[in-house]
Amino acid sequence: MILLAGLFMLQVAQGAQGTQVPLPEVVTRSRLDRSRGVDFHALAVPETVYVGQQSTYQLGVFVDAETRQRLRRNPEFLPPESRALLAYDLPDRSGGFTGTIGGRAMEVHAFRRALFALTPGRYEIAPARLTYALPQSASFFSREESFSLRSELVTIVALPVPTANRPTDWLGAVGVWRASVRMDSSAQRSGDPYVLTLRVEGQGNVTLLGRPALALPWAHVVKADERVRVDSSGTSLRGAKEFDWLVTPQIAGLQKVPAIRYPFFNPFSRQYEVTSSAILTVRATAGAAAAVVDSTGVPPADVPPADAPPAADGPVLPLRPDFGASSPALLGQSTFARALLVLAPILAAFAWWWKRPRRKRKRFTHAERLAAMARDGAAPPAEIRTALLAALMARVDAEPAALARPGAWERALALEGVLPATAADVASVIDALDAASFGGDVEIGSAALAARAQAVLTKVDAEARRRAPSSRARQATAALVFCLALAGSAAALADETRAAKFFTQGTAAYTGGDARSAARFFADAAALAPQSAAAWANFGSASWAVSDTGNAVLGWQRALRLDPTAADVRLRLLLVRAPQDAGPARVLPVPAQLPALIALLLWCTGWGASIAQLWRRRPARRLIALTLVLGGGATVAAASFERSLNDRGIVVVIEADPLRSLPALSAESGTTPIVGEVGTVEARQGVWLFVRLDATRAGWIPAASTASLARD
Repeated sequence: MILLAGLFMLQVAQGAQGTQVPLPEVVTRSRLDRSRGVDFHALAVPETVYVGQQSTYQLGVFVDAETRQRLRRNPEFLPPESRALLAYDLPDRSGGFTGTIGGRAMEVHAFRRALFALTPGRYEIAPARLTYALPQSASFFSREESFSLRSELVTIVALPVPTANRPTDWLGAVGVWRASVRMDSSAQRSGDPYVLTLRVEGQGNVTLLGRPALALPWAHVVKADERVRVDSSGTSLRGAKEFDWLVTPQIAGLQKVPAIRYPFFNPFSRQYEVTSSAILTVRATAGAAAAVVDSTGVPPADVPPADAPPAADGPVLPLRPDFGASSPALLGQSTFARALLVLAPILAAFAWWWKRPRRKRKRFTHAERLAAMARDGAAPPAEIRTALLAALMARVDAEPAALARPGAWERALALEGVLPATAADVASVIDALDAASFGGDVEIGSAALAARAQAVLTKVDAEARRRAPSSRARQATAALVFCLALAGSAAALADETRAAKFFTQGTAAYTGGDARSAARFFADAAALAPQSAAAWANFGSASWAVSDTGNAVLGWQRALRLDPTAADVRLRLLLVRAPQDAGPARVLPVPAQLPALIALLLWCTGWGASIAQLWRRRPARRLIALTLVLGGGATVAAASFERSLNDRGIVVVIEADPLRSLPALSAESGTTPIVGEVGTVEARQGVWLFVRLDATRAGWIPAASTASLARD
C-alpha cells in the first residue's frame, strides 16, 4: 500500500507539471529492497505472446535520495543481448522522475525494449548488470568503491499463431493494421506507367509485413519499391510500410482497381481480421508506347529493381549471396597434423632401435620344447606335463577346472576338429604324465614321455582347425566409434542447416531495408557456423549499414581470417577509419592452410627419408639435421601465421571506452581508442583487459568493450 501510494504521488506530481506519462510496469510491480540504496529489477510484459506479437522488456533503476547525493557519476547498466528475438529500443518518455516510494525519496529510471519472437518456443533473457561507484568517505578526494547488481532472469513464451480460420492469403502479419491505396496518375503520355501504392500502417512490427499479390486484367503490373517507417516513440512499436507497383495500362477507358485485402492476426482479440483498401477508378490511356514491360515481366533499366535495398543509416554494401561451405579448419590445429609432427621422429627412433646391431634370440614353440626335452631325457615329468597342457590350452576354449573331469579332453578336442583316436591318445598321455608327476610312477622314462607328448601335439596341430582371435571387442569398438561419429555429424549438419536458414533470413531482411535485423540474423548464422566466411562478411556489411563500425570490423576481420585471400573483405576494411593493415590487424594474403601444408610436407619428407636411411642401417645425421632446420623452421613460421589468424589474445574495440591506468572505473583515463581498432591482450584481471594498440598506446579496458577475433 505504501508503494502504491508513493507511485500515485509520482503520477500526481507529473500531472501537475503537465507531462503525465503512464508509469512502466517495472515500477509498479517491482518489490524494492529497503536495505539497498540502489535497486535494479527487470520484467517482460506480457510474458506470453504469439509469434510476431510485441513483448516489452523493461529495466528499472531505483536510487534513493541519500545515495543519489553521494554518486559522483550516473550508474551504468548493460542490457543483455536478446538472441533469436527482434529487438527495438523504446525511449524513456518519462525522462526519469522522483517521488516518495515506501517512505523514501527515490529517483527512478526505466529502460524499455520491444521484443518480437519469430518462432514459437521459450526464450530466456539473461540478467542485466548495473554498476555504480560510491565514495568511501565524505571527502571529495576519497577513493570510490564499485558495486554491481544483477536483475532477474526474464522468460518469454511465444505461442504459435492459430491455424483455425486462417485466411489463405495471410502473409504472416501480426498486430492491428489498416490499409489504404493511392494512384499516381500524373503521367500524361500514352503508355506511361502509373505508380500504385498500398500503405499498411498500425501497431506491430512493420518490418515483418509481406507484399500482397496484385493482378489487374487491364494492365501490366510490376513490383517496384518498398518503404518502411518504424515509429518507436511510444510504448508499442508502430509504423507504416508502403508497397509500390508499376501499372502500365493495356486497355483504354475507365478502369477499376479492386480493393486489396490484407489479412492479419490480432493478438488482442485472438482472431484473424481483414483490412481492405478502397476501390479506385482510373482513366487508362493505352498507346503504342504502352509496352513498358516485356513478355518476361522484367522492368526497364530506368525502373529500380524490386529487391534493391533502400537507403540505410550508412553506406549500403552488396552481400555475399551464397552461404557456401564452411572454411576448413587450420591444418596446424588438427589432431592428425599434430600427430604426424610428433610421430615422425618417434618412427625414426624406432627404426634406429629396431635395426640396431644386437644378438638374436630364438623363440621356441611348444613342440620344439618337447623335442628338446626328449633329446635331453633329463626333464622331470611335471615340466613335460606343464609344456603339453600349455600347448593344448592354446587350442581349446574351456576352463582348466572343467578339463580335469573324465573325458573332458576328448570332448574339448573333438570340438576343435581333432579325430577321436588322436583325442584318446592325448588323454592317455596326460594320464601317464599325471601318474608320473603325482603318483611316483617312473616305469616310463622322461625321454619317452616327452617323445609321446611331442607326437600327440604334432597330430593335434595338424588336425585342429585354425583359431583366429575373437573380433567381438573390435567390432564393438568400431560400432561405438561409428555411432559417435554419426551423432557428431548429425549435430554438425543440424547446426549447418539452422545457420543457412538464418543466413537466408538475414539476406531477405537486408534486401527489404532492415539492416539492423539482418545483422542479428547474420550474427546467429555465424554463431552456429563460426567457420563460415560468408556469414561473418555479411554480418560486417549489415553492421556497417546501421553505422555499427565495431561489429562491422569484427565481422570483416573474422571473415578475412577465415579466407585471407578475400579481396572484397580487404576493400571494405579500407572504409574504416582505424588502421587495418598494420600490427595485429594485418592479415597476409596467403591461403590459410598453405604454410602449414608446406611445413608438414617438409617435415614428413625429411623424417621419411631419415627413416629409410636408418632402416637400411646407413648414417642419417646430416639428413636429420637438415630436417630439423628446414622443417622445424617452416613449422614455427606456419604456427606463427596460424596464431595470427586464430589468437584469443587479438581483440577488436567495438565500443569507445578510454584506456585506464588501472583496472577500475575510478582510475585515471588515457586516450580513447578508435572504434574498430585491433589490439593485443597482454593481461587479464576480472572483467578488465590490458590491451596494447601500438607502441605508445596501452591500458585497461572493459572486456565488454572488445570482441575476440579467434575463430571459435
